[in-house]
Amino acid sequence: MLVENINDLVVFVAVVKAGSLSAAGRELGFSSAVVSKRLQRLEEQLGVRLLSRSTRKLCITEEGSRYHDYCVRVLAELDEAETLITSGHSQPKGTLRVTVPAAFGRLHIAPLVPEFLKRYPELRLSLHLSDAKVDIIEEGYDVAVRIGDMKDSNLVARHLGIDRRKVVATHSYLKKFGNPKTPDDLINHNALLFANPAPLDQWQFIDVNRKIHSIKMTGNFETNNCDALRAAIYADAGIALRPLWDVWKDIEAGTLQVLLPEYTHPSYNIQAVYPSRRYLSRKVRAFIDLLCESFGDTPYWDFP
Repeated sequence: MLVENINDLVVFVAVVKAGSLSAAGRELGFSSAVVSKRLQRLEEQLGVRLLSRSTRKLCITEEGSRYHDYCVRVLAELDEAETLITSGHSQPKGTLRVTVPAAFGRLHIAPLVPEFLKRYPELRLSLHLSDAKVDIIEEGYDVAVRIGDMKDSNLVARHLGIDRRKVVATHSYLKKFGNPKTPDDLINHNALLFANPAPLDQWQFIDVNRKIHSIKMTGNFETNNCDALRAAIYADAGIALRPLWDVWKDIEAGTLQVLLPEYTHPSYNIQAVYPSRRYLSRKVRAFIDLLCESFGDTPYWDFP
């Protein structure tokens, strides 16, 4: 059975996203009555109720939730197919929705935006900076940058670099509290912890023999904000385990010192991920290609 009018799927997806008939109508340029009629037509054809309506709120049914996931994918595939058929060798068009980790995006993605928009003037870029692990298919993102292992089999990954980490502190802090000689010495230091969402307080050190030393760190400050953590480091409040992409300039400038440099730490993949589809849209390919071009085989922030 095929849906008679593909626009009914568009209306259904818009209602779920907007949360009400009237809000979806404003977005689509329809009256609430037209939106309601199209939803009713879709439900009658399918023979199931997709949405439960009341005077106060609109709730998606279990069947509606499953059908919504398929609708999102179908509409994305149709949009992609239309782009492939009509674009030829022309510039990518439309809106590209991207979500990236907040601090990484501010430092390494946002500076690339002017060049991206200059190259592709017919594209509109919507860049979302957040440390929340959003469902990019459910929330309609075209591509995401993620740090860590990818567990979603519905996504395809493109490698961008390695997230290596170092324990750092200011010279003035170390002059006051001493420079640790072994990982065990760190228990005498105040740890400034990044929390996302729980504090990352189990620090692992890998020695030259590949033996892992795991140290449970404690401290008087934790935050989920990289800028707040940086401010605490520079206030000589303690030591912190930070990714090189965040502190490489500070290390190069000599304003932060790496502690226990003979040890390494577990590292993580930095990847661009996008929904698993048969065809990769031109706009997504253009964005990922620019990231790979800018970061290179070994990103500028990276060193052993």
